[in-house]
Amino acid sequence: MSSKKNLNIVITPGDPEGIGPEVTAKALRALAPELESKRIAIFGSSKPFKKLSLPRLDITFYAPPARSAPGYQSGWAIESATHYVLANPRGRVMITGPISKERLQAEGYFYRGHTDFLASLARANGVTMMLANDLFRVALVTNHCPLSEVSKKLTPDLLETTLVHAYDFTKRHLKKKSPKIAVLGLNPHAGENGILGTEERDLLVPEIKKIQKRFKDAKITGPHPADSFFAVESRAKVADRSDLVVALYHDQGLIPVKLSDFSNSMNMTLGLPFIRTSVDHGTAFDIAGKNKADPNSMIYAIKKAIEYSGDKV
Repeated sequence: MSSKKNLNIVITPGDPEGIGPEVTAKALRALAPELESKRIAIFGSSKPFKKLSLPRLDITFYAPPARSAPGYQSGWAIESATHYVLANPRGRVMITGPISKERLQAEGYFYRGHTDFLASLARANGVTMMLANDLFRVALVTNHCPLSEVSKKLTPDLLETTLVHAYDFTKRHLKKKSPKIAVLGLNPHAGENGILGTEERDLLVPEIKKIQKRFKDAKITGPHPADSFFAVESRAKVADRSDLVVALYHDQGLIPVKLSDFSNSMNMTLGLPFIRTSVDHGTAFDIAGKNKADPNSMIYAIKKAIEYSGDKV
């Protein structure tokens, strides 16, 4: 596949006082030879980058309003970059850096994170958060919500949306002819046939059967006991592993991903009309400006965004 010379790499570094600018600069330096043919648009202040060494690439900064608060700058960047990408969703990919949700909300952006913010801006009818590295890809049915609300939020429609996004991702971006998708259970031991909870029997099993009938070329299994699934999966041959795992809540899916390879993992939003990837870590204000931040998650996020666009890195 030939390289798309006009592919736009759109980056929002995140909170300007966090490690986002640092990992962005380090990632661009690490990928400089592969990015020479690309155009890069950075939505955020250039001020944090003045002490950082950027490579000689085609980089354009789009600055937020002067003297605005960091939380406002983060929200403005996400909003502006999303509209920019939506103007040419096939020619632009979006990579986001870490934000402070508290600062974001303090400036009037009342979202729990990037996922629902981007869904609102793109007017997407449901989106799915996915965390991924080279060992596991995990899509979440519920994401940033309290654990006490998970069972109430699990509905047939939400589970169906997640499974459809999982199927579409494996077919479109992983090029799998027969996607293998595993669904985790909510309760210990996947409910033990109703002894330890009924969500598996009443919700998960019927919905899995329904989606399996809809996508006959896929192998959708589960509900699997979550406590042992990833241990078994990690020891299996690559060809025998699931292409994607559906977890029911945030920590159920993210702990194994981050434990297996925190540095080389990324976040991706499924269901948007464009490709958006992100780092899998936070702002790390405690080490910001100290040249201690690990850029590998940003590197991985950029590489995967380009790969899934059909381009090469």
